[in-house]
Amino acid sequence: MSKQTKTAIGFGCGGLAVVLGGLGLIVMATTGRALAPLPDGEALMLTQDEVAGSWSDGEGGTVELAADGTFTATELCGHYVDSAAKKGAAADASPVRTGAGTWSVYTPTRGNGPATRLRVEFAAGATSAQYEARGSLESPVLWAYVGDADDGRLCALRKRS
Repeated sequence: MSKQTKTAIGFGCGGLAVVLGGLGLIVMATTGRALAPLPDGEALMLTQDEVAGSWSDGEGGTVELAADGTFTATELCGHYVDSAAKKGAAADASPVRTGAGTWSVYTPTRGNGPATRLRVEFAAGATSAQYEARGSLESPVLWAYVGDADDGRLCALRKRS
């Protein structure tokens, strides 16, 4: 093989790697596949008593989850869904909400392992949001993506002492 052929092959492989790497970055940037990292810790199972209490997002948003299954929220972040909205318009554009309602916890049997989920509902059959538990019993976090998961925006609520 001539020196010119070896150089062309070497450049061809290196050039191909550069082109494919560049295309990969463009695809990630345009499709939003670089998701935000999840809060620290593993999926966490919590009881209703462990979820009850005061939670904060660190940016002024709070929720008080009373033991009787009611809550009061102030500028609570989340991905809100209005089940009364027409099909195709279920996601609420506002990423924060203030008000009161009811809450419940459950642990789905399918998915990415057992993790307690919190559901808050501002009015029966109306606007609601869900959060998943992560972390540890000493430092639990309730979290949800805000908007499309591909956008990478997170709402993370930490329990206050």
